[in-house]
This record gives sequence, structure tokens and C-alpha cells, in this order.
Amino acid sequence: MHFPSARRSSRSRPFLGVSSLGVPSLGVPSLRRRASDAVELMDDPDCDPVKLASTYANFRFVNGVVSGWRGMYRRDIRPLLSSTRESTLLDVGCGGGDVARALARWAARDGLRLRITAVDPDARAHAYAMSLPPLPGLTFRRALSSDLVAERRRFDVVVSNHVLHHLTGEQLGGLLADSERLAAHRVLHADIERSRFAYLGFGLGTWPLFRRSFIRDDGLTSIRRSFTAAELREVVPPGWQVTREHPSRLVLRRVVPAGPASAGFASAVPSAVSASAGSVLAETVPASVSFPVKSDRRNGHSRPEREPERVHVHVHERGQANDSGARVRDVIVVGGGPVGILLAGLLAVRGVDVEVVEQRAKPSLRSRAIGIHPPSLRALEQLGVAEEVLARAVRIRGGVVRSDGRTLGRLAFTETVDRMQSVISLPQFETEAVLRARFAELAPGRLRGGVTVTGVSERGGRVAVETAKTVETAKPGGTHGTVEGIGTGGTGEGGVSAGETLEARYVVAADGARSLVRDLLGIRCTARTGGETYLMSDYPDTGEHLGEAVLFFERGGVVESFPLPGGRRRWVAMTPTLQADATSDDLAALIRARTGTQLPPTTAEASAFSVQQRLATRLVAGRVVLIGDAAHQISPIGGQGMNLGWLDALQLAPALERALRDPEAASGVLGDYDRRRRRSARMAARQADFNMAMGGPVQGLSLRARNGLVRALAAPPASAVLARAFTMRWL
Repeated sequence: MHFPSARRSSRSRPFLGVSSLGVPSLGVPSLRRRASDAVELMDDPDCDPVKLASTYANFRFVNGVVSGWRGMYRRDIRPLLSSTRESTLLDVGCGGGDVARALARWAARDGLRLRITAVDPDARAHAYAMSLPPLPGLTFRRALSSDLVAERRRFDVVVSNHVLHHLTGEQLGGLLADSERLAAHRVLHADIERSRFAYLGFGLGTWPLFRRSFIRDDGLTSIRRSFTAAELREVVPPGWQVTREHPSRLVLRRVVPAGPASAGFASAVPSAVSASAGSVLAETVPASVSFPVKSDRRNGHSRPEREPERVHVHVHERGQANDSGARVRDVIVVGGGPVGILLAGLLAVRGVDVEVVEQRAKPSLRSRAIGIHPPSLRALEQLGVAEEVLARAVRIRGGVVRSDGRTLGRLAFTETVDRMQSVISLPQFETEAVLRARFAELAPGRLRGGVTVTGVSERGGRVAVETAKTVETAKPGGTHGTVEGIGTGGTGEGGVSAGETLEARYVVAADGARSLVRDLLGIRCTARTGGETYLMSDYPDTGEHLGEAVLFFERGGVVESFPLPGGRRRWVAMTPTLQADATSDDLAALIRARTGTQLPPTTAEASAFSVQQRLATRLVAGRVVLIGDAAHQISPIGGQGMNLGWLDALQLAPALERALRDPEAASGVLGDYDRRRRRSARMAARQADFNMAMGGPVQGLSLRARNGLVRALAAPPASAVLARAFTMRWL
């Protein structure tokens, strides 16, 4: 079936065309609202069959660039698959079948058993898909998702590609209802996002390509029809998560609860007809559905008449107990800092039974790490807190390098208007507060404070974690945890007995650079370069460098300045020695002497630190995994430490999920985590070495040579590579 109108009105034509000079014109239509009435050329049943076949044939090239399925396969699908047990996947609205074929090839290449069913109701799309050489494990059907619901079919994973933008509120509700009925574990609906960046990028990127197809015209129309992330969040039921994974790509995810609860929402609504279309340009959409909706007058969208409750039922076996009857968790995370809490939240979103034990009874209010880079925003978006973090933070537009009062160069960090590609600044304690609140929603009561781990040992397929109550005593520069009550049976903060032994199938050490768990396991750390000393404090912003990070490469050593929320700035200066007793006034005097900048008075305390760089010799020891500073200590100069730990969490969460579900694959996926994260840590350490070397004190010819190098690096094309490095896009 097709759209009711086979012809497009003039308002549905793309605005980005070709000028009389033969170059693409840059007129962009208003994208404030969805152009839901726009119709694509290939939806005409009488469209040119040669152009249609060319369109199907070229989908694989365009989707390879814009759709991101390779990354989703690695993060979301591959961890669910097994080399010994066959898994099943349904591709709804598969079009010419390019996505289904790519998934089949990747799984086969990885030695994983995956059977794919790809459905589309369009006879033309089905005929094209069937004309291609067959692939083992891949079946094409001309069918609707509702046909499979009627057949009581179930699949481990349900996916679609670029279908959502073709749907009305009723049709979207129908697709989601069918997806919940059909999926046993996970649903992934990927689509483009409506934005000027997407429209201009696609229009320019496809000119003058694909002239004998509908790809360019219909692709621009599809962008006009698409949702923004905020719009899609408004219309999907609870339990569905919308993430922005690229300036022009959205993914609508659902981790399906296990057992009878998995039927919750789907069983409450009648089966609905799904959309077809599976490529950059979705091919067809059914004309009607039977999904009951009611109007939401607040926003003009339609919502399902019955909404499910948010259920926190885990995918894996729950309620296991040890010999004493105590619960055995899937995962215990030791350390409730930003890395440990993010990992725990990502695991909870995936349905893993997770608990966190933290030595501190109360969160630290020290600012510490402030920079958050685009890859980390992707992790925060998966947890559902990116928008809240962005709302609290200040955006860093770019960086400027100065020396002797002159500007040596600039780097721009905001190439697009997409907020998820931003570099932002937010004090660590505020970020922690957001993460803790989200984890409390996902797993109430699972963060236990005031508990110190005193022993870790494997017991068959479990890990025993011995605990004791933490008593925090005031020390200069913060608090220090001591241990008491081992074996006393007293009760620690958060309800854990002081001396109680907890058990889990896996334990993650996220307990920082002085990791007790790492020491208990006897894992050594290899020391890298380090020893440089710095002094930092926060001051009111003078307004001189709005929205920019500033690096002063001066003779006596580097001075760095970064914007903070609330009209403040962080200032950091390299010092000849560790100045533990220095005050904020001392730092202000040093900065004035080096840069000429007069800082306002501040009530914030100065903090001195010495850089240490270490890498654990291994990140996995049996059923215990290291993450964050416990795995690698990186110089804070450059803002990589916390972000690197978050990228650890982004990879470890799906690896642990698969290890829990498929024990035979555990060694492989955790070994892959070890190799990849150690490699990333070495790259980050080398970048930190470069940062510190560039900021060291120099004189004479060395100063002129360094400034010349900075000018060269700040000019294209090197500036684009440098900006990518400083925003951690290759880690």
C-alpha cells in the first residue's frame, strides 16, 4: 500500500536544488515543523521503474554513510548473539534489504549464529530484494508486522531503518505496539532527525551523485518529514528511549522486560499494521491502522490510549541466592563516583540486576572534573540524562591559544547546531547528582554509601565481596575514609552490615586511582610520564573570553582557563613545585604575573595537584573488571580522565550484558574490552603527554619554535584533526 496521494504538491519539493550555474543552491525550507503531508517520488506506483531499481541499489551506499548500523550492530546487537545458539532478528519495512544483508554479513564474519527475517509489504521492494544473491540465514517476506503478530512470532531483536518519519501518530503507535509483541529482548528503530545540518549535509553530499535515482529528492523530503528528538520523545510511550547518535540520526530503543511483564503494553492494545520502508527513503506506509489514540491537547500529538507502567524487570535470571539465602546480584559496582554510577545506570537500563557500594557516606562537593566531550554525551543520552546535564552546563564554543598578549590560533568545537556534539563544562559534583538521581529511579535503594570493600575472591561462578563500615574523618582538602567494624555485625550506612559478604556474578572496580579492589587482586600499574605540578581555583568570570577555553602558553609555564556555569571560570596554572599551602590569592598573583589578567576575588579554595599517569597491566581478572581511574590514571590536563572512564562504561555495559546472558562468550567479550580500552588509554596518555609538553616553561628559540608549531596546528587542515583529538572523538 502507498500514500493516498501519488503526486507531490509544490510545497513538498526540496528547496535545495541546483542553480543556473550548475552548483547546488543553499535555500533551506523552514524546518520548525514536520512536513507530514510531503510525499516522495518513489511512493508513486507509476514512478520510473529504472530509477526505482537504481534507488534500491544505491541505498546500501547512502545508508553506509548516514544510518550508523555498523555501530548499532557492535553496541546493541552483537552482545546478544552467540556462536553456539541461534538468535533471531526481524527487520520491519526492509525495503531493498540492504540493512538486513549488512547485519547478516557482519554476524557471519564474527562467527555468530543469526537468522534474519526481513519484511516489507511493497511488491516492488520485495521483488528487488529477492533478485539479489541469497545470503545464509536471511529470509525476505512480503508481509506486515501485524501478520507476524497474528502468527505469534517472536524475535530476539526487532529493528527498522528510516521508517518512523513516514508515520502518523496512530501509525507510530501501531508500530511500537507490534514491536513490543514481537521482540523478546530489544527493539531498535533508527531514523534521520530533522535539522538544517541534515538538510544541507544531505543535499550537498549527494550532489551531483545519484542523478538516475530518487535518492536526493526523496531524501530531502524525508528529512522534512522527520521528527526531532524532542518531538519523538513527546509521542512515544514510557519504556521507549530516544537517543541522538549523530547530528542527523535518532534511535528509538526499548529493552524488553522478561517474563509475563513483557506482554504488558502489547497485550493491552490491538495489533497494528506496521510501516514498510527500510532505507534513506522509506518506500511505503499502510494507509490505516487500528490503534486507539486520544488527542493530547497540550502538544497536538497523539498518544496511546493506554500507557504502560515503567517496569524494572531484568532480562537475566533474578532472585538467585547464595548458600546463606542472601541475594546474588548480577553485578556489584565498587565505587559510586561518576564512572561507577554511569556504568550502573547503563546496566540497569539494559535490565541487569546491579548494586553499587561506595566508600563515601556523602557525595563530595569539590568541583574536580568539569569538561564533558561529545562521546560522553552519547553515553549520558543512553542513560536518559543528557538533556538535564546540558541544561545545567555551559557550552564551550572553542579554544584560543595566546602567548605574550598575542593570539596564536583558535579551534572551533561547534561545527554543527546539534547539542549532542557540544563540548560542555559542568562541575563534577553536579554531574554526579544527576547520575545518582537517575540511578535511584532505575534501581531504588541500590546505591549503598559508607561501605568499604575489604576483600574480593571468586567462588565458582560468583565473586564474594567482603565489606566494612566506613568512618569518614576530616582531612585537609576533603575527607578521608577509614574502616571499622570488620566482623562486628554492625550496620553500615545504607543498610549493609559492617562485615557482611555480598555476592555477584561479576564485580566492577570503579573505586578510583587508589583502587582497593585492584590492590586486593594484585594487579600492578605501569607508570608513565608525569610529575608535573599545577594549582587551580574558580573565580568570577570577567567576561573577556565568553564561551571559550583559553590557553596561555607563557615563558613560565601554561595557564588555562575554562568557563563554568553561573558566571564562573576555572583557572589552572603550571607551578615549579607542588604548592599545597597556596591560596586562591597566590594563584591570582601568579596568573597576573604571567598573563597580565587581573582576576576578581573569590571565596573558592585553591587546590594543588601533581600529575600521575598509570595504566593497569590488565583490566580483567576472572570475574572482576577495572574501569575508570582504577584502570588508568590520566593527566587531568585536557579533561580526559572522567570522559575516558565514561567511554569505558559505554563499552563495558553491553559486554557485561552479553557475558551474563551467554557465559560461553564472556571470555571473548571481556577480553575485547580489555584490549580496546587499554589501547584507548595509551592514546589518551600520549595526548596528555603532548598537552603537558606544549605547556611547559620555555625561553628563546624554543619559545618561538613552539609558538610556530601552535600556529601551524591551529590552521586548516591540522585544526580539524586537533579539534577531533581534543574532543576525544577517536577514543
